[in-house]
Amino acid sequence: MAYNQKSDFKPKFEQGITPTVQTIFSQITVKDIINYISCLKAQAIISWMEKTNLSGKILIFGTYITGFKVANLLVKNYQVTVVDIHPHLKYFLDEKVSFRKDITELDSAETFEVIIDTTGIGGIDLSILDFFNAPKVLLVENPTSDGSDNLIKSFDETLSRLKHSSASRKGYLFTHGLNSKTSGTMTLTMEVLRRSMRDVLCKEGVLYAVPSLDFYERILFQEKNPEKYLKSIQRPAMVVSSLDRVDCDHIIRENLEKINSVLVESKD
Repeated sequence: MAYNQKSDFKPKFEQGITPTVQTIFSQITVKDIINYISCLKAQAIISWMEKTNLSGKILIFGTYITGFKVANLLVKNYQVTVVDIHPHLKYFLDEKVSFRKDITELDSAETFEVIIDTTGIGGIDLSILDFFNAPKVLLVENPTSDGSDNLIKSFDETLSRLKHSSASRKGYLFTHGLNSKTSGTMTLTMEVLRRSMRDVLCKEGVLYAVPSLDFYERILFQEKNPEKYLKSIQRPAMVVSSLDRVDCDHIIRENLEKINSVLVESKD
């Protein structure tokens, strides 16, 4: 989906510490993994919306990462507004998307047909939903996943946000498949890397594997540097030292394909 699937897709090889050892670089980058996961989420939302024949204005809370992916795809056919308290994240949005850093910059009398909340744990307060007229549809990205522990689950306000709204149709996005602690795109990215490294190490002749790791979110939310963030995630997702050739890209793809993202319609 978001990675290169051409038939000639092969990792890069070079000599290691001796002629006997090879260093193998995945062609799949950290950015490719992030794009794959965010596209899965966005497509689950968009496919559901297309079946409901929606045509009005859309408001999205949250830009990172699901928010901007959904906004940039929806703006091709809808009028989209994004609200995020981090103005520098506007960098990731299509120029056709209207950006606001606070709901007070919008007219409270304005009616949005669809409101999508991607803010997750510690995100929007319930009172924010009362600022606008009730939408026809409210969708919330559930931050938990199939591996969430009890403490993480206790901070999940998905159902509270859905029940608080008087929208005629409600639903939540649930992403799972890797037993990750949350459904956050970066959490899932790290889980793909961790599992892929484990699987590579099981291959005969592999000396060690190094995933591309950095605290990418700090670059965005502390340094507030989107350009540096994008540059940092364009590294090979994995580097392998081995006596024999290993297709680390195939292993990464296998783990990516275990992820599922579905839009579950709420009956409340």
